[in-house]
Amino acid sequence: MITKHPIKKALFATATACALLIAQTSVTPVQAQTAFDGSKARVNLSNKLEMLTQTIGSASCRLNAGIGVDAATEELRTARNDFNTIVDGLENGGLALGIPSAEKFSVVLRSLKKVRDAWKPIDAAAATLTANVAGKNRAAEIIASNNGTLYEATKILASDISGKYSNPHELTQADAMALHIAGRQRMLGHRIAKEVCGIVTNAESVGTVDTLGQSLDSYSVSLNALRDGMVDAGINPPPTPAIKAELEAVNATWKASNSALSAIRGGMQPTAENVEALAKVSAELGTDMSNVVTLYMLATPGQEDVYRVPLRAYAEAQLSHWLENEQLIQAVRDQNSAHSGLSQADIDQLDLDWRAQRKTDAKPLINQLLDQPASEWLRDQQSQTASFVTEVFAMDNHGLNVAQSVETSDYWQGDEAKWQKTFGNGSGDIHISEVEFDESTGTYQSQVSMPISDPSTGELIGAITFGINVQSLL
Repeated sequence: MITKHPIKKALFATATACALLIAQTSVTPVQAQTAFDGSKARVNLSNKLEMLTQTIGSASCRLNAGIGVDAATEELRTARNDFNTIVDGLENGGLALGIPSAEKFSVVLRSLKKVRDAWKPIDAAAATLTANVAGKNRAAEIIASNNGTLYEATKILASDISGKYSNPHELTQADAMALHIAGRQRMLGHRIAKEVCGIVTNAESVGTVDTLGQSLDSYSVSLNALRDGMVDAGINPPPTPAIKAELEAVNATWKASNSALSAIRGGMQPTAENVEALAKVSAELGTDMSNVVTLYMLATPGQEDVYRVPLRAYAEAQLSHWLENEQLIQAVRDQNSAHSGLSQADIDQLDLDWRAQRKTDAKPLINQLLDQPASEWLRDQQSQTASFVTEVFAMDNHGLNVAQSVETSDYWQGDEAKWQKTFGNGSGDIHISEVEFDESTGTYQSQVSMPISDPSTGELIGAITFGINVQSLL
């Protein structure tokens, strides 16, 4: 029986508890027909809070010990900001997070309050650590001593949200289970890095050989359950080839790190270099598991709302302000004037020239655009999004690039939906592309395209496309 193995028993218990919570929330026909309520985003983000508790514990341990200080500081700062953003979004709603409304269930609100109460001392301590001011040792102790309480509070919150927001319309019980276990894997990767740091620094409240061994066993069993399915626990095999392939990539990374982890478990004293290396591995595993979570969310009912709703909200609330920049608007006006006499044959030749120049050292056409002041401004704006926006390029009324933050594969976009469905058809609509894997960043991305209007006349004069790291939303 599956429940005879202690680690499998724990996984089975977790899945059973989740299933019971879901079963307690029966879905009526009326509920099934309700509007998008961000179910998947809520479940995923509550699971992400569990991961962030361990990320914060790992980063604070390394920072206090002087191990990879710069990387640890940035990781702690980012995790702290993410934690605050997610808790606020879960409670009050946040369209850019995929949560369209404030929390309405009293049981979830009570759990959120417990998370906030447990988070308060850790939040203050993390601020002290990242500010590099007096009291760093004490701050690290506060994080270590309160980390377990915070983790348990986020764990209960995730179960409550899973129970309340699982429904056949957007998130089935099996989907919720897979998201929960995959999200748990992200947490375990950072917990393992934290525990190795605890062993190096002799901080038993952070990690010991025994706790490390338990985490390693849990990770292996959970990963195998996701890869092969565990029907008794309600976990189905991977629903798509893409998810299966991504899980195999996670397994390869996991196996590569196992020899060092097994040695530490067997009594080898880890070094600071081991801690730093494992922190990088945990980050890699976290990214890979986030890919798995993304694919699960996109492979199940309601997938359109998972990214299209928050991306549209982000475009309307934030990206639309980029289109108010006079330098960008003037660049589009100028190119429209300069290109007023172009024929389709001229446009095709310019596009061919661009593609040819990409393969050579001499790139006069490409460099001319990249050196534009408007392109410089777009690069500066992009850098301020912390990799959420991965690329941005503006187009004229022919669909030719006007300004861009990076070198694009082609010069003419007039034959693509990004231009045709925003400016080309005169609709002035926002267009959001399908999600695709981006090899350069290793994440899943979408493109959000918007029309550009002349503020003096209201006339459509061009369009702009933003590459968006969807991973940041999920």
